[in-house]
Amino acid sequence: MTTQTPRNAVRMVTAFLTTGCLLALAGCGGSDGDGDGDLRTGTLFTEGVENIHYETRSQSGTTGENGEFRYHPGETLTFRLGNLVLAENVPAAPFLTPIDFTAEARKQLHSGGTDGEGLETHRGIEEDLAENNAIAINITRLLSALAEQDSPASSEETLEITQRTIDQLNSYLADDRNPRIDFSVSTESFSRPDNISEDSREDDTGDLIDPSPANRLLDSICFAPEGDELCEAPPTESEIENATGDRVEELEDERRNILNARRTLDRAPTGNTIEFLSQETLDFRNDLATAFYLEPGTLTIGPSDGSIRTVAIKRTGSSGFSLKRLEAEAKGSGWGIHSVDRQEGTVEFYRNTSRPAESGTILVNFKVDYPGFDNYRWVRKNLLVEVN
Repeated sequence: MTTQTPRNAVRMVTAFLTTGCLLALAGCGGSDGDGDGDLRTGTLFTEGVENIHYETRSQSGTTGENGEFRYHPGETLTFRLGNLVLAENVPAAPFLTPIDFTAEARKQLHSGGTDGEGLETHRGIEEDLAENNAIAINITRLLSALAEQDSPASSEETLEITQRTIDQLNSYLADDRNPRIDFSVSTESFSRPDNISEDSREDDTGDLIDPSPANRLLDSICFAPEGDELCEAPPTESEIENATGDRVEELEDERRNILNARRTLDRAPTGNTIEFLSQETLDFRNDLATAFYLEPGTLTIGPSDGSIRTVAIKRTGSSGFSLKRLEAEAKGSGWGIHSVDRQEGTVEFYRNTSRPAESGTILVNFKVDYPGFDNYRWVRKNLLVEVN
């Protein structure tokens, strides 16, 4: 995972734009090629996670190499990793992360808040959920730890969870003696012990001492190829003590290699996961915002010009969109908002000429109406007006 702008997100938004549609604005939708123009494609994470099973009322399958899933507007999704349920009844949308998985988190996202400029925003709620939503953090950490990549916390590629890993996960879940995975527990309980070391393992067997169910699951899976020596049980301390000569060093190396090949949630630290979840949502919002611009983009007026001016929201390649919300704020001495028109997507503003001639900034804040799901993302655009 990465904190840079994800390439898949850019590809996804570019694909919408080149077909003249941005997330089904103005009723425009994707097609599955067999005449069903209402079937759409979403992604789980901007960079994607592969081999997650999904179901809607009409669709089912596994996420592809870019994390794609298919859905009809208004449907809900169930996500599973093998037989492990990650989330149920999630309203389908073009982009999802575990932050969107619970009803309480979605309620917070849709309620939003205000920023330092006094304008509404969802961003603070996204950052708070990325840091404090245990379910989102726990799910993301487990997926990262199970992924094929050597360094999932810094990867710029799709997270691939192999079928061999899923088969072993299912075998673990099928054994009733193993504790269940509960994503709703605290992040501390989910990752107990927080830092796996030699002291966290039994001297003789190499098993973890009192691990969390998630760490027990990870410790039970061999990520090496089937039949590899790393998948065998490690030599016990008793076997090493009873060995002689060069055999002692051989057994010690074998034990060390096998135990070092085992995974725990240490592979996906909480801090990295929080940063990743926060950046994912920001990158997606920023990519969506690139489809919109203000006209004019800049403006210069004379010192005595107090006329009412208009700035309009435009969309790249098309004028076919509608706004769900629109608000504006004028920054700078003497600048004010005259009116906002959500239907037309315009803001009228003016400068009080009795004040000193000072440049100003018009902040235009809006939500686009994305048919098919309840969108909460605000887009912010600024118009700089210079006085000269």
